[in-house]
Amino acid sequence: MDKIKYTLTLDDCRDYVKYQRKIPRLRKFVFKQFRPLIILFFIIVLFSVAMEVNFFFKAFHYVSGEYSMTFTELLKSDFAGLLLDGIADHFWNMNLPIFVTWAVIFLVAWIISKNDLFHAESSKVFNGLKNQSLDIEITPQDDGLYCSGKNISALYKWKDIIDIYDTKKSYLAYVAESSAIIIPKRAFPMEEESESFYNYVSNNLNRK
Repeated sequence: MDKIKYTLTLDDCRDYVKYQRKIPRLRKFVFKQFRPLIILFFIIVLFSVAMEVNFFFKAFHYVSGEYSMTFTELLKSDFAGLLLDGIADHFWNMNLPIFVTWAVIFLVAWIISKNDLFHAESSKVFNGLKNQSLDIEITPQDDGLYCSGKNISALYKWKDIIDIYDTKKSYLAYVAESSAIIIPKRAFPMEEESESFYNYVSNNLNRK
C-alpha cells in the first residue's frame, strides 16, 4: 500500500478522546479522574455511619439509664422504634446537604468530562503529540505499520497492535492499552482507499 501522510490537529485528538469512552476495555480509564471524588464520597459515608453508630449507643445508653432498663430490654420496647426513627432523621438531616453538594460536584465534573469542555484532555493529548511530531507518515508493511515524523520513528508490528477502530473521522490503531496511532480519514484521497487501509490492517491483525 502507498504511504499515508497527514498532520494531526486538535480536532483529531478530540475525536480520539471521545471515542475512547465507547471502547469497553478502556472505560476504566474514563472514570480515572473521578476516583478522588468517589473515594471522598465513601470516606464521608463511612465517617457518617461511624458517627451515627456512636450516636445510637449514646442514645440507647441514656434512655436505658433514665428508665432503668437493660440494653436488651430497651431493644424490645416501644422506645427502640422511636429511637431508630430519630437516629435515621438525624442521619439525613446531618448528611443530606453534604450528599447533595457532592452529587452536584460529581454531575458537573461528569458533564465537563463527557462533553470534553475546555478541551482539557484533548489538549493534553495534542500537546504530547506536538512534542513528538504532528506531521506523520505511515508506511504499511508486511510486518506492521512504520510511523515516522520529526521526533518519532517506529515500526509497530502486527503482533504489537491490539486492535483498530473505525470512528466517524479517523482510524485508531491501539499499540498500547490506552494509546493509539491516530489516522484521520482525510489523509486518504478517496473513500475506497480509506476502507482498503482499514481492511488491510484488520486482516493482518486477525492473522496475528
